[in-house]
Amino acid sequence: MDAFAFEVLEDAKSWNWPIVKRIEQSGNQGKAIVPNLLSCLIKESQALGGTVLEEFWETVGKCNDKLQDNIKNVTSVPPGQASAILFAGVNKKDINLDPLFDMAAEYLTHLAVFCAQKDSKHGPARHAQSVISYRWRRTNCALWLTRRVFVMRKQEALTRLAFERDGTRCVMTGAKFHETLTDVNDFHPNLAHIIPSSIHGKPDTMKCLAMFAGGSASDSDLKHMNGVGNVANFQSDAHWQYDELRWGIEAREEGGNVKYIYRRVPYCSDVGPVGIDLRDGDEIQFGGGTKGERLGRGPLPLLCNIRLAMARALHMSGAAEVVMQLKVDSDDSDTPHAYVASDYFLDILDAKLLLQSIHV
Repeated sequence: MDAFAFEVLEDAKSWNWPIVKRIEQSGNQGKAIVPNLLSCLIKESQALGGTVLEEFWETVGKCNDKLQDNIKNVTSVPPGQASAILFAGVNKKDINLDPLFDMAAEYLTHLAVFCAQKDSKHGPARHAQSVISYRWRRTNCALWLTRRVFVMRKQEALTRLAFERDGTRCVMTGAKFHETLTDVNDFHPNLAHIIPSSIHGKPDTMKCLAMFAGGSASDSDLKHMNGVGNVANFQSDAHWQYDELRWGIEAREEGGNVKYIYRRVPYCSDVGPVGIDLRDGDEIQFGGGTKGERLGRGPLPLLCNIRLAMARALHMSGAAEVVMQLKVDSDDSDTPHAYVASDYFLDILDAKLLLQSIHV
């Protein structure tokens, strides 16, 4: 059924999709984003054993009663005729595309946006702190400090565990990390989360994750997202590019062992990007620390593969540009005086809400 879904979605690029203001502002062909995103989500979900394909056909049936009757005939036709059979006897103007649009929006909001969120501030260009965030901290100072201390202690503990599992060099760049404040000649480790830890406590996001990854996304694996199986220490540039979904980790089971493969997104045969000293297809040498065997010899394979699949789906569909534009639009660090009633302020607020996985 996946080949028939791809055929229908290719035809769907010419449909009259709802206008998406923010996508249009970013310069993308907004009407093509939805079918492209759904097609790429189906492809990557199938590879993981997910159920996005089944959800797609169920959603198509909600768009028109006649479509629901035609779906069962789609698989009985030769390739290239699926779209014609699906829409036999249906006026496309009478099709309600909202269910399909809502499906794509849900995955974009709950998974794509979360995968592109940073768990910590880093990167080559650090912006001044957000005006909205600064005012919130001033108003809720005690609560913010308590949370901050807890997060810092947790990060320090996970950083230490990642050292013990993988060693004190970055597995991507080879840079030597400092382990104490006196190691001034070495690089500072950036603790990277494979799946952002902020996903916890968000049942709708967890539901999307389970459907995308299917039965392989067992509760036991998802519960380990707060542990060392969901983190690795990277040099800052490599971490930044990972958060930007420019590369990922493919985890393969080979002879009872896990082999971690470096993948660039989109594919490129060159070394890099930035200081990464690997090419697409090279093995990533996790597990070289003093307790590598005891701590699993690397991140959890499922989490690595989910992150890589989402990065590929985003970039192949063009949705990555939309997510990155939202991140730019939500940055109010250079806006000290944005009037509450202004369109500029509302655009910033709109982007911030979307990045917090809130439908608006």
